[in-house]
Amino acid sequence: MRHRADNTLALLVAALRESAAHIEALLTLARTEIDGNVRAIVSLIAIVGTIPVLLIVTFFLGLDAVVKLLAVPFGSEAPAALIVAAPFLAVALVLGWLGLRRMALSNLEPWRTWRQVKQDARAVARSRA
Repeated sequence: MRHRADNTLALLVAALRESAAHIEALLTLARTEIDGNVRAIVSLIAIVGTIPVLLIVTFFLGLDAVVKLLAVPFGSEAPAALIVAAPFLAVALVLGWLGLRRMALSNLEPWRTWRQVKQDARAVARSRA
């Protein structure tokens, strides 16, 4: 019986040792995979973050090129810059005008509530008559 208990204990110790080695290998693999995924995510964020910067820089360089191109026939960059800036100024003025209309004090009044009160007052006046 004693021989059998020793074999069982030896098997348990061997199983614990093998499971510890297996868990260590699994954790090493997980660390490697996570490290690779984190690197991929960081590089993806860096790429996606640079796209808008490059687009904005390209837009402004294009505007500058158009100004330089128009400056040749005019002989000066000032009228060329005014011509290039005119559409942007027009859009800014239209958006500002629309914003002022939206923020007017008359738009802050609760029109729906006033209409409902008038409708209720008419209904009460009709019911009393």
